[in-house]
Amino acid sequence: MRYTLLLGLVGLAIMLIIAPAVVAATPHVLQPNATDYSVHELSVLLPAINQLAKVLNNYHLGVRRYFDSNDWDSRDFASYTAGVLTKLGYTVKLVSAGGWPDGTHVWVLVGIPIDKTLAWVPVEAAPAPGKLQRIVGTIPYYTDSSGRLWFNDRYCQFTAVVTLPKDVPPVARIRVVPINVPPGREVNFLGVTSYDPDGEIVFYHWDFGDNSTADGRFVRHVFTAPGVYTVILTVTDNRAVQASATYRFTVRKPSTYTPPPPSGGCGCGK
Repeated sequence: MRYTLLLGLVGLAIMLIIAPAVVAATPHVLQPNATDYSVHELSVLLPAINQLAKVLNNYHLGVRRYFDSNDWDSRDFASYTAGVLTKLGYTVKLVSAGGWPDGTHVWVLVGIPIDKTLAWVPVEAAPAPGKLQRIVGTIPYYTDSSGRLWFNDRYCQFTAVVTLPKDVPPVARIRVVPINVPPGREVNFLGVTSYDPDGEIVFYHWDFGDNSTADGRFVRHVFTAPGVYTVILTVTDNRAVQASATYRFTVRKPSTYTPPPPSGGCGCGK
């Protein structure tokens, strides 16, 4: 599911390749090949880069925002991506530099523990200008003719480490119309009164308690059997912080009352 942030999918891989980290105050990006790392260090770093690339390429976690002046800028994308990766157990820092097409550009550095230090991997969180971001981000690297990996030099240099204010979690709220219905009747579930005190909600995910799920601020659902269902709405804000609300929804048994057939008489009792 998009909103569980795939903890089960990547947790084991992270445990296998990431040891306890010592976080450097000022990150320094080195090239991921033998020019800057030993054979042992590369045996840890390269699999970790491959695993990170898989996480970043997940379409279920893509924020679905445009990189333009009317929607999100690079800082917005970097903040969201950093939140996703932090929830998955990664060490991250946001950095910036001027002189980019969008002015001051912000991207993410991900720290991969190797022995007692961190190897920093740059991550571009934003899509191409004017494009929709369908994934979490990309690692700006290429492979030369000898098979060595190189990070794009532009992402190895930055002028500032960006510090974000502490995020205030969003608030999830559920409205239901109508309530207490029989099986087979369509029910409207609304998350429109949910809000984020210091940002915006980017995802609404519903679990209806009957093995069915849906996404959206406003969704419709039909329960096929009577019972009491625990409906859960999980909202995710622009820093990938989540909150949930629950609603116990009753689907009543169909009425067993059958009206008597018409008598065909005058109705006067004679």
